[in-house]
Amino acid sequence: MRWYLDASVALHATLPGGDCRARDWLDAAWLAGDEVYSSTLLHLELTRVLRRERLPSTLARPVLDRINLVSIDDGVLRFAAAIEPHVKSLDAIHLATCSLLGSGAGVATHDASMAEVAVLLGLDTFDPLSPGEGG
Repeated sequence: MRWYLDASVALHATLPGGDCRARDWLDAAWLAGDEVYSSTLLHLELTRVLRRERLPSTLARPVLDRINLVSIDDGVLRFAAAIEPHVKSLDAIHLATCSLLGSGAGVATHDASMAEVAVLLGLDTFDPLSPGEGG
């Protein structure tokens, strides 16, 4: 399986006190040989939150070391700008990046509005933090 990891799940997997289900899901996906992708935007988002919380940036390594980062280019930004209905700009970049990976990639997100738009874009979604869901 190919997954696209968004910040709402990655932050839980990164931060002390985050929901351990995010870490457990990422570990299980990695051990199963699933490919996990995200935008280079995720690196920025994790770094900024860790700095805001006055935590070492090295806390992001266990997550970042398990994913394939996809660069943001003009094509991603054009796709993100064209997404309807409205979704926040950073979420649109994540959704555009996932969409451009091609068919078969599912979005791992804990953000309900992002999941709703992902479904409209024809993407499968999964919330590892939702009770009763399995990977």
